[in-house]
Amino acid sequence: MRNVRFSRDGWKAMLVTVTILALILTGMFTLSLKKPAMAKAEVDKSEVEALVKKATLIFANSIPHDKFLSSSASVVELNITDNGIEAIVNTEQTFVLDYNTPYDEPYLKGMMQKLRDDKSISSVEEVSIANEYMKERAAAIQYEMENPSTVYCTYKLIASSLEEAQKGNFTVYIWTNIDRTQNGVIENWIPADFYSSTDEEMAKKGYEGLDTYVSAVQQAYTEAKQNKIEKGK
Repeated sequence: MRNVRFSRDGWKAMLVTVTILALILTGMFTLSLKKPAMAKAEVDKSEVEALVKKATLIFANSIPHDKFLSSSASVVELNITDNGIEAIVNTEQTFVLDYNTPYDEPYLKGMMQKLRDDKSISSVEEVSIANEYMKERAAAIQYEMENPSTVYCTYKLIASSLEEAQKGNFTVYIWTNIDRTQNGVIENWIPADFYSSTDEEMAKKGYEGLDTYVSAVQQAYTEAKQNKIEKGK
């Protein structure tokens, strides 16, 4: 009986020892798995930062008729979660306007077309106001064609997952204290700007806006003349 009791006690002791060893080995195995996961997360963050910079510059440099001389991007905030990726990116861009002549600018082309087509702007004063306005605009465009400008802009980019970011699929926001609205999207590295008018749309605005400008200036002239007459009385 004593030998039997001893054998059972020994079996229990061995069982406890094996259980403890199993727990220790399991813990060691778990820790060994965590290290590669941490390393992977670091690689992913570096990869995502590169993807976000690339997407930001593709989007920022897609403005029609801007010739970019230099562009840079810096990631100031990057969050990678199970729900996707969010990044805030600062950009610095130096550019000149890219037209053959100032009169190729769509808004100005629209105004010139209006003056040719619409005889409602026909008096000497009206034509003079229109020509002076177009001349001033052409001079401003010429200046920007010859003198580089530098702009700074902050964007927020969102991707639903790392896989989508790798495909070049992002939602883009202008990110300032004033304007935090959706600005566009990038799909397969191709940007679509929600707020960039086409050349045709800009030409139409110029065409339709010349009347309004001429009328406003005429009214200001009339009021100024009237005030001068009243002061002279």
